[in-house]
Amino acid sequence: MSTRTTRKGAASAEEIKTGGGTIEAPAPAAPVGAEDKEKMRKMEEQDKAFFDKLPNPCVYCGPSVRGVARQFTVYHGGIPDALKEFIKEHRAAKGLLVSVERFAQVRTRLETPGTGEYILFRKVRAEL
Repeated sequence: MSTRTTRKGAASAEEIKTGGGTIEAPAPAAPVGAEDKEKMRKMEEQDKAFFDKLPNPCVYCGPSVRGVARQFTVYHGGIPDALKEFIKEHRAAKGLLVSVERFAQVRTRLETPGTGEYILFRKVRAEL
């Protein structure tokens, strides 16, 4: 089976020909526009508001992630920067950071199929 790569031009996609057919690689990403910058700014504002409103103390009920957080860890006085970055990358994890008062209820709901917490937990775990 032979493999050959041809370039059509700087702006077009790269084509890879193999014995069974042709595969097109995606074109390079477009530069970030004003609309994308606005979305990023809004997301940063939402994140800041979320982190400012975190209950104190709070419990992380998401899956354990090495170097980030262990499941059911209680944080008093804020959460570590590694967990903040993780939550920014995995937005569903926001719903798994709860107050100590809600912890018992959320822990039960994590094991009940169909609940919001169950779905969020599975989504975050699938993204890992």
